[in-house]
Amino acid sequence: MNYQTFRNILLSLGLLASTSALAQELSAELQLSTDEETCWYRICSAVPGMTDFAMTDVNAGGDSEDQEDLWRPALYLLQTETADYRSQWKLTAGEDGKVVITNRATGNSIGSVSMNAGNHNVTQLTPGATPGFTVTSLGNNAFKLESVEDDGVNRCLALAEKDSEPLSYPETDEGTSAVGWQFLAVEIDTGLGSTTSGRTIVRVADGRIAVENSTGWTLFNAQGEEMPRTTPLPTGVYLVKLPQKTVKVLIP
Repeated sequence: MNYQTFRNILLSLGLLASTSALAQELSAELQLSTDEETCWYRICSAVPGMTDFAMTDVNAGGDSEDQEDLWRPALYLLQTETADYRSQWKLTAGEDGKVVITNRATGNSIGSVSMNAGNHNVTQLTPGATPGFTVTSLGNNAFKLESVEDDGVNRCLALAEKDSEPLSYPETDEGTSAVGWQFLAVEIDTGLGSTTSGRTIVRVADGRIAVENSTGWTLFNAQGEEMPRTTPLPTGVYLVKLPQKTVKVLIP
């Protein structure tokens, strides 16, 4: 599949209801942002070969071809730079245990009610509040995003091509299917630090973890082994131990 085909990819909602339970706790691998701590994620499809393409709100800056309209309600999956704020999202607590997903560049949220567009129910962006999604871990850093819509149907946020046939809900291998999503942490603002040194920020890029405004930090893998701070790291979950707390981050 070439870049132009990817350019036309939309994020759509699968037409079949999920059979999984709605009430599940958010996995410990993901962090809800609060007033004291914010974690920014790139959200990529778990389909193999798609980790360079992230959910992107094209309503703020970017290339001229992204500015054909003043407002685009649909959410796009685009190949963007890691530092592009249009492709960074935070998770916050919503209603009834749901998770609200908000864009860093625009403040728009991913709507939990879709709009009909041809063969698909297409995911919308909304500048206002949204009830949010139920987030379910599928294992291997893949997650499922579900919402019960106005018609009472529980749908999954899923990867679909704009002009393709409607998706069928996968019976197996959800983690690598169109309903699986990877949340790749790119920056964590811990809210720590002083007025002179600034807030402590953990950044993840190019297989490395860096910490700003803190010198007394150490890095460990999931097995508790101390890791080097200056070399690229293998894929996995790591613990950044700061003077006041420990932050969990993921190297994709």
